[in-house]
Parts: sequence; C-alpha cells; structure tokens
Amino acid sequence: MDQGKEREFLERLAQAGEHASMWEIGQAMGLDRGATEALATSLLAQEALQMVSLSGKVCLTEAGRALCGGGMAGGDSLAGWLGDLRAAGGLGLSGQAHNDLLADLATLEAQLGRSQPLMPVVKACLAAIEAALAKSSGSQAASLAARAGALRG
Repeated sequence: MDQGKEREFLERLAQAGEHASMWEIGQAMGLDRGATEALATSLLAQEALQMVSLSGKVCLTEAGRALCGGGMAGGDSLAGWLGDLRAAGGLGLSGQAHNDLLADLATLEAQLGRSQPLMPVVKACLAAIEAALAKSSGSQAASLAARAGALRG
C-alpha cells in the first residue's frame, strides 16, 4: 500500500476526532470502497488503527499517531523523542548497556526508514530502550524513559 496514502488517511482520521468512518475518509481521499478497505486493512495490520464498530468506525492508536507524526502523550512525537535521546548522549550507561541502547536505537531508526514500519518491532525497541534508560540514574534518563513508555502506549 502507498505510504503517502496511509499517512494521508491517518492525518485525516486525526483531524476528524476520536472516532471516524473509514468510508467517509476514503471517499474524501477519492478512493473507492475496495481501495479504502485495503488501506484500512493495511493500517489495522500495522496496529495504526483500531476498529470501533462493524459499520466502519475506526480510531487512531498510539502507533498510528506516531506514523502520521502526530503527538503522543502530551504532544510528544517519535522523531522528536529520538532527537532528544541522541542529543542526550550516553546518559550514564556504560559497557554492554550502552552498546545495547545503541543497537536498539539503530533498529528503531531502521524500522522508521521502512515504507511500512513493523509496529511490534517499534514497540519492542521502545520497551527495551525504556528499560535501559530506567536503569540509568539521572532525571534526563528518567524523563526519556517515561516518554518512551508513553510513545509505546
């Protein structure tokens, strides 16, 4: 499925509010019912959408908000969080813990570079990074760990 169409669908859903009809969003995008269903099915498989009713009402998940760049948990975005984490440096982690953190960051960034990030992998990376940061002392690491947990959902 076209990543641009997926992002547009998610952005329109975010603008529509808590729950919206996938059929109305698809129609507004100029899609027929088959294309709308295929697009929504793809987003459901990525855990970006949650089906609210059998009539086609859907809502965004935290993962969907991350994919469309929208805020999560108080306006935080995955890209912004990654930038803050990179800028923070080692955060007092050393040895294997630091190496594991770097590997998890590389895996997360690789997933975000995919046309369709695998949300279970993204969530697993966020959980591993959150756990590593929780072991570090310091308020900056604690803040970044809390944000990772919020992004993970």
